Amino acid sequence: MQTGRTEPRMATNAIATLEAVDEPSISETAVFTNISEHGARVITGRYWSRGKKVIVSDTLVNFRTRAEVVYCSPCSSRRYAVGLKFN
Repeated sequence: MQTGRTEPRMATNAIATLEAVDEPSISETAVFTNISEHGARVITGRYWSRGKKVIVSDTLVNFRTRAEVVYCSPCSSRRYAVGLKFN
């Protein structure tokens, strides 16, 4: 049985936009902390529910994809660490 990550993630501090697929008015700027081919971890100011479908984008490198929130946990008093699985 495999545990842990199946691939390495690249550390970064790039700025991204996170937008709810079903509610485009819910959008915020987030910071990538790491990213891989299949997912990413971002830091946000909003709580995102597990299973929430989002669009994550970074205009600097012309990146835009759909993702699903895998986890959202507090990482400071007003920030959340959000794990994303790219679709």
